[in-house]
Amino acid sequence: MAIIKQVQYSGSVRTSTLSGNIELNEASGELIIRNGAHVLTRINSEGFTYSDISGLRRIRTGLNPRDGSIGQYISKPTVDVIEALQ
Repeated sequence: MAIIKQVQYSGSVRTSTLSGNIELNEASGELIIRNGAHVLTRINSEGFTYSDISGLRRIRTGLNPRDGSIGQYISKPTVDVIEALQ
């Protein structure tokens, strides 16, 4: 993966690559991997959230947004895992 461009914002570093964007946000403590406009992976203090190629969030490893329990959650193909947990 060849790095094309790296831009530094206040508290955030965005690295654009050939296959998408990788954003390291120091202010929010997040790592975001994008494919165009779609967020494929988001890693933050609440856990890991993985999306399919369309951007639909399908897998959550970490905190349940409803009750704060920790687990691994996988949704059905057309269901957003975060919405299903709430």
